[in-house]
Amino acid sequence: MIPNVGSTDRLVRYALAVVFFLIAFFGGAGGWAWLFGLLGVIMIVTATLNFCPIWAALKINTKGKAT
Repeated sequence: MIPNVGSTDRLVRYALAVVFFLIAFFGGAGGWAWLFGLLGVIMIVTATLNFCPIWAALKINTKGKAT
């Protein structure tokens, strides 16, 4: 698993995770709350691991030059 998530991408993912969690818990999303919670978890995991399987499938690397 080659890291493909750069520092700016990680910060955006963490920020999106916070937004998704806030929507899930306080946004009154109703039946959609679980989806926003799941998206928040996915953003946290991909940011923490520095790896995004979707980026890997699309051959996108925001980390920069691979070593």
